[in-house]
Amino acid sequence: MERNLAVDGQANCPICGAAVTKVLTTTLRRGTGRVLHCELCDHGFLQPDHAIDIVRFYAQDYRKEVAHKAEAQATNARELFDVYSRYQKSRLDLMDSVLQSDRQLLEVGASAGQFLVHVKDRVELVNAIELDRDCFAFLRDELGVDADLEVLEQSKFAGKTYDVVCAFQVMEHVEAPGAFLETLKAATRKGGTVFVEVPNLHDPLLTVWDVPEYHGFYYHSAHLHYFSEKSLRRAARSIGYRDDQITIVPTQDYNLLNHLHWVMNHGPQTDCHVGLSEVSVGGANAEVASWLTRELLDLNRRYVEKLVELGTTSNLMMILRDA
Repeated sequence: MERNLAVDGQANCPICGAAVTKVLTTTLRRGTGRVLHCELCDHGFLQPDHAIDIVRFYAQDYRKEVAHKAEAQATNARELFDVYSRYQKSRLDLMDSVLQSDRQLLEVGASAGQFLVHVKDRVELVNAIELDRDCFAFLRDELGVDADLEVLEQSKFAGKTYDVVCAFQVMEHVEAPGAFLETLKAATRKGGTVFVEVPNLHDPLLTVWDVPEYHGFYYHSAHLHYFSEKSLRRAARSIGYRDDQITIVPTQDYNLLNHLHWVMNHGPQTDCHVGLSEVSVGGANAEVASWLTRELLDLNRRYVEKLVELGTTSNLMMILRDA
């Protein structure tokens, strides 16, 4: 599972196969390479300058390089769980109708179980795929989730089918998105549903605010793909889904305060909590603080609604239903 593309000349889009020469960036947050853009299907993809062993990278190195804090540092499963288990509401809201007591669910790329902890008691069964050994052990030992360290098609769950299959912030990391979707589809029962969440190529800090420093933060070597609604639909149609089976929902995780921080300070906040939490301010005057909190909450709601209207949210959730 290696990706080794020449960095000179054109490349072929991994979604539609078109010849591509347009370069989005040659500056990555970590690693070296360049990101190309297919104008035909509106898809960005990385050309690294060296081969990447995907399975080995996520089993051994990914958590050493990518953390929830602004500065590069290693993180661990307990820290990931404690941080991100607080911020699962948008996923849970979108999936509420399928989280029923007679349903079986598989999450591919479950990290430390920050999503699964909210659903494991709402459904009949949960299984998980997680390549990182620390996160795998946390899922098994701390959350009691039956998990596997292998990729799905080589795991103990291969051949099993589920009512709900989900993969959050995973498909941007895989070499072949079409093949990955095929694997998820094959694991889904008749009448089941697949949920795939990815970062949006048209992230608001790129397209709405065009913060120069954010360009060098957004693109990095761990992401092989940058999806748009158009390229997501094309990937799903390529493996047999009809348009009426595909729903794509723009979702926004970071709030207005985070975006204003980037616009005014040209860099990230120290950690993710202020940006992911519900907007709130405090102060010596409780009346003013309460009033301002209400005003900011309403403004943030309307801001997110505008981003959704424009399709310029931070993430896209693709929902694939088997009729």
